[in-house]
Amino acid sequence: MYKSRTVLPAIGSLAILLAGCSTAFETPTTLSSDAQLVPGERRLVPVMEYADGEALAGLSALHLPLVEIAPGAEVDGDLDSARLDRLRAVLSKEICQRFARGGFSVLPEPEEGAATARLSAAVTGLRRNNVATTGLSRVIGTAVPGPLNPRVPIGIGALGAEGEILAEDGTQLAAIRWASQNHLASGGGFTTVLDGPAAFGDLADANELASIFADAFGDLVVEARAGYEVSESETPRGTCDAYFDQIGQDEDAEEAAG
Repeated sequence: MYKSRTVLPAIGSLAILLAGCSTAFETPTTLSSDAQLVPGERRLVPVMEYADGEALAGLSALHLPLVEIAPGAEVDGDLDSARLDRLRAVLSKEICQRFARGGFSVLPEPEEGAATARLSAAVTGLRRNNVATTGLSRVIGTAVPGPLNPRVPIGIGALGAEGEILAEDGTQLAAIRWASQNHLASGGGFTTVLDGPAAFGDLADANELASIFADAFGDLVVEARAGYEVSESETPRGTCDAYFDQIGQDEDAEEAAG
């Protein structure tokens, strides 16, 4: 069971917030092992990571089950299971898309009779953002166009996640532990009603950070494979969207704002 935590506004100066993008969640790891992890940095976020490039280069298919909520994960209180399931589907889709771009055939279900490496991930922490200050940040962003618009330094959301790739025999081929706050208003701050209610809700930061984690994990694996002769395949169209079917929700359905 994950741990519930009370939402408290984080108040500090903008300079302090921009000095680092990481946050910490004290959650027991779900990884099969963390013995080989070493410090690294992915898109300005400090991480712990490991990758066996030679072994990864020989993989063309990965079985990616739906992302889990880690046992003991630090999750803000009052989030119902439907909203957590939706975040799991969002993160699963982002990971699927990143690894598909990396040249893998991503499989929501393992192929019968085939030995396929397993790609798994879990949410280790979740801190909701303050809806009012998130909206204010986006309004400010429209006045200061550009790709990097700093957030109003109050009520910023955060996400912790980890993942690994295991060979058919259980050998760990790659792993990453990651956590970050969302210090920047995405899309240059240009957010409209066309982006849907999820862009303004209290899980807006978590949804954006899901993409950043997926990119960090994918970058780790793709970069590790780069120095070897790589086996590649393709992910069929529609595969990544199907993770919403696993939770019984429509991807385009409006998410209730918290």
